[in-house]
Formats: sequence, C-alpha cells, structure tokens
Amino acid sequence: MGHSKKSTVMFYCQHVLGMGHVIRSLEIIHALESFDVTFINGGAALPELRLPPFSNIINLPAISSDGEFEALRLADSSQSLEHIQEERRDLLLSTFTKLQPDILILELFPFGRIRFANELIPLLARIRLNDIPTTVVCSLRDILVGKSDQVRHEEWVCSLMNRYFDLLLVHSDPRFQQLAETFSRTQDLTCPVVYTGFVAQPVEPKPLTELPGIPETPKDSPLIVASIGGGRVGYELLESAIQAHRLLAATVPCRMVVFTGPYLPQEQFDALQTLTQEHPHLSLIRYSQDFLSYLHLADLSISMAGYNTCMNLVATNTKALVLPFKGRGNEEQTIRAKKLEALGIVRIISDEDLKPENLSSLMTDLLKNSTQATALSLDTQGATKTASVLESFLEKRHSTPVHRSQSAPISTESTPEWQRGLTHSLDALQESGKILQLFLRDDDIDSDEDTLRTMCDVTLSRGIPLNLEVIPGNLTPPTIRFLKNLKRINPSLIELDQHGWRHTNHEQEGRKCEFGASRNFEEQLQDIARGKTILEDALAERFFPVFTPPWNRGTADTFRVLDELGFLVLSKDQGKQAVTGYRFREISTTLDLYQWKTGPTMKSPMVIAKALDSQFNQLETIGLLLHHKVMDAEAFSFLDALLKLLRAYPCIHFHTFQSLLTIPKLAGSLEGLQ
Repeated sequence: MGHSKKSTVMFYCQHVLGMGHVIRSLEIIHALESFDVTFINGGAALPELRLPPFSNIINLPAISSDGEFEALRLADSSQSLEHIQEERRDLLLSTFTKLQPDILILELFPFGRIRFANELIPLLARIRLNDIPTTVVCSLRDILVGKSDQVRHEEWVCSLMNRYFDLLLVHSDPRFQQLAETFSRTQDLTCPVVYTGFVAQPVEPKPLTELPGIPETPKDSPLIVASIGGGRVGYELLESAIQAHRLLAATVPCRMVVFTGPYLPQEQFDALQTLTQEHPHLSLIRYSQDFLSYLHLADLSISMAGYNTCMNLVATNTKALVLPFKGRGNEEQTIRAKKLEALGIVRIISDEDLKPENLSSLMTDLLKNSTQATALSLDTQGATKTASVLESFLEKRHSTPVHRSQSAPISTESTPEWQRGLTHSLDALQESGKILQLFLRDDDIDSDEDTLRTMCDVTLSRGIPLNLEVIPGNLTPPTIRFLKNLKRINPSLIELDQHGWRHTNHEQEGRKCEFGASRNFEEQLQDIARGKTILEDALAERFFPVFTPPWNRGTADTFRVLDELGFLVLSKDQGKQAVTGYRFREISTTLDLYQWKTGPTMKSPMVIAKALDSQFNQLETIGLLLHHKVMDAEAFSFLDALLKLLRAYPCIHFHTFQSLLTIPKLAGSLEGLQ
C-alpha cells in the first residue's frame, strides 16, 4: 500500500449468547495479515482462542445475555451493570486514543447490539468530533433479526450509519441473501455497501487418528456429529439427539460425537454425561478448534442453523438436520435454513421432531439416503475479500481524505492560556479536598438539528451528563424519536426536561418573557400544563419534571403553577435570593457561556475560565448554560476542551437534575459575585 509501516485495525465484537459472531470475526482477522489488528472482545473469554501473530486481544469486562435476550448478565456479579458499562466505555475510548487506528470495525452495530450503544456512540462521536482519519466500518452478517418496532429501528440505524460510518460490509452472497430482505431502508444508507461473500472457515481435513473422542466402535460405521455452537441454548436438541441415537444404534450401527459448546451450564453437561454412560459408541466433547475436521468426516450433522454452522455445512457438504433458533420470535436462522433446504443442503426439523423416536427416524432416512446434496456454488471467500476491500478503501482514502462533517474539527492546538490558568485552579481544588457538583443545561430543544447532535456527541464522548430542555409546543416528531432513542441508550447521561410552552414572548414592554407579569395564574397554568402533558405522552418515563422558563424568567404565579403541577425542580439563572417555600427545589445555572446584549456571542475563554475560578471557591454547585442553536465549531471546540479538562479531576462530580436531587443540601449562592 506504499506505507512504511502496517496499517492498524481495531476490531470490536460483542457476543452475548453463542460464539458465531466471534468465530466469524476471528476468521476475518486471520485474513487481515497486511494489518496490525487489536481485537476487542466484549463477551465471555473464549477457550483455546487462536489469534494470528499480527494481532492481539483486549478483553472488556464481560457482558452476556440470557437465552431470550431479555437481560444482560455480568461475569463479575460483585459489580453493578452501570459501573461495568462505564468501565467498558472508558476502556474503549482510552484504547482508541492509544492506538489511533486506521480502521475501526464494529461487528453488527448499529443494526444490532443496541444495548451496547452507550459505549460505542461515545467512541464514534469522538472520531467524528476530531475528524480523526479513521475509517469506520460496520461488519454485518447476511440476515438481520426483526425488531418489535421495525420502522423506528431502521430510522435509528440509518441516522447512525449516515452520521458515523464510512463503509458497510455485508458478509453474504447477494445471489442467496440481500440486505434489503431484512432491512428495508438499505437505499437510504449514504455510505458504500459492499457484499463480501460469506465468511467461511476453511476445511482442513485431518485423519481420524488425530481427532480425539471419536468412538472406535462400531468400526467403520457412520459418524454423526451433534452440536449447538456456544452452548447457551440448544440443550434439548443434544438431549434428544443422544436418546435418538441410542434408539437408532439398535438397528443401524453408528457412532456419535456430541459437542456441547463451552458455555453449556455444568449441570446440563453433567446430565448429558449421564445419558452417554455405558454407551461406548457415544462421546461428549465441550469444545474443539478442530470441529470442522470432525464435521468433514461426519456422515450426518445435527445442529442449529446459525451463520457459521450453515457455512460449515456448505463447506463440508455434510448431510444435516437443523433446528432453527426461534427465541423471542427470532426468524434469522429460519430464513437461512429454509433457503438452504430449498437447495437440498439441509433438512429442517421442528420441536415436534425432538421426540427421540421421531428424530431417530429422520436420522435413519438421511443416513440411508445415498443422494448427496449438490455442492452449492456460494461465494464463501468473505474473509479474504473483506481484507481486499479494506486495503483498497484505505488506499483510496489516503489519497483523497474524506471529512464526515462540514464543521471544523475540534482543535488539537497546544495548551492555551485559559486552560493553563484553569488547570492551576483545579489542581488547588483537588488538593483542598473539596467536592464540586457540576451540571450542564442545554436550552431550546425543538428540532432534530445537527448542532443538537453535535452537542450530544461532545458530552457523550466525554461521559458527562447533559440536561436537555425541551420546548413542548414546538417539538417535532423526528426530534421526539431522536430524544427517546438518546435517553433509552444513555439513561444516566441524558435528562429530558420542560422548557416553557412555545418559547413565545408575551410582554409588550421590558424584557422578553413567556411567563411574565402580563399573564395571570390561569393563563400560565394552561400553557405549562399542556406542555407537561405533551412531554409525558411523547417521552413517557423518559421525561423528568424539571421546568426551565424561557429567558430564565418567571413570576410568583409561575412558581405556584409549578408547585401545583408537581414539578420537582425549577432551573433558571441563579439570582441573589433562591426561590424557596415550594415543594420543588431551585437548581439554577451559575454561568452562561454566552452574552446576549448585542446578539448571541460566546464569552472569551479567559472570561469563562476566570468566572469558573471564582465559582470554584464560592459555590458547591455550578451549572453551565449552553445553547446548541447558536454554537459554531469554535464554540463546540472550546466546550469539548473544557469538559475534557474538568473530567480529568475526581473532585468534579457531574450530574443530571435528577441525580442532584439525591444530594441533601445544595449549598452556595452567587452572593458576592453579583
């Protein structure tokens, strides 16, 4: 490729149930011999993992799932899920910062692994904000799992792909399966979509003597291999296969090797061992790197219908009975199996067929049937083609750099004067042992606009909570969908609050105000109440009852309304006297990054730094007021640098309003700063 050193790849794979995603990813990695590869494993550690010499592995604190994909499970039960997620997010960001890879590959995301968006979007946001020349790639299998709200899901996927990704690799032969068959908005993706062919492990035949565990008797009899991938699901299939084999062996001499998978619970493994006792023609193996060699020797396979298993069957041309996994209505394996069955490659079995006598009969039919399935001319060179595509894409990008956004990148200049001064103040604060509570409030959320997404990119990529103040009367449907997804993915880092009704000025004279002296209690109650109802209906439990008055102004009637409607927090500009005597708590901002007398103009970094320095000494809670609608690239660059600096100090605790309410006393005022 004309470079003095090898290009680097950071390859992320999160497996939560079986091993299929990892096996496919590792096969691709073996083909990336022209790269230095760091493999990020998000699931349980794998046995006998064979990585090529040009690669290394980083294991994140492991997270898996139950068989129904309903709950995430931690390998370390002494930790909370939230803590592990934060640890994983920080490790991903620090690893990326250290590697600065030429290519980042995310396996399946964002088409799947939605529950891991809270660690991946900050990483993607960091790349986009800094305009880092990393090619971001999605590695995707042939068939996607349908979602309960497919329309909303596909809209979300398109928004993420078009914002953060440069390339989509679909590991399928388009003659067999196209992405559009399970993802209807393929045409809305703006990045290139490349079909690589199926990723299949190469068959490396080994003699029977080199494969331990194959029963020696009955000699030269047919060999059956039963398997369930990783082993977290499929126990019933193995149990039935063993019982069916015992029935079959009474009339048809044959041998069986059962692969349970490394994740089969020990009690289930023990139960299968009990079933195989005193049957020398049956053997049980947890896991083998040579599984494909066993399958190559087999006369019949009994398995599920995952991607890798099906590719193994195609590669070895082994007769097969397959039971598609259907957990939570998952049709992925069924779709694949039906297409292979139509081509004569496999025969599908159902739950009814798991009765030992029924399965034994099906096994007999296939063993006695001398007709061999015609070798299928599927493209199974997906791994080598992936490597070729990445090399070509990277070469082209090196010659013609591509920027993902029209905004200027976040500045990486040497330390500016404001930052040196603020660092000195923070060092002193840290040394003093004082803890500061800090929150960010971004006003005027109504439209799904690029500046709003950039604001979220900045805060999420730093792992800092953001309070978004939503104008209910101006809220658009796309914004509702964006906010709901944002909160769902980042529940502890995003809060959605109420910002007035329509942000409309009702004052004929003096300063602008939506809830000012010209409006009585009933008028204010009507507008604030219907705004709250809209947000409660649109955002449901994602809405938190905080009220921010437009222009940060209100009257005693406003406060009475908020009390009556059950708001928990009032947030405006902090004044000399706190608003007290109500059931809500005032938690107001202490520093606006903008000045407004002659139009919105960001204060100079030095002015902001000096104001923060003063507040460090006099306050216990600091609130920064942000305005995404008027912020430009320079403003976002400053904010990002400021948050990076603040985030480095343990004495600064970042909050949503909800988390601030858990602190018994929010002390400090701006008296003396006015």
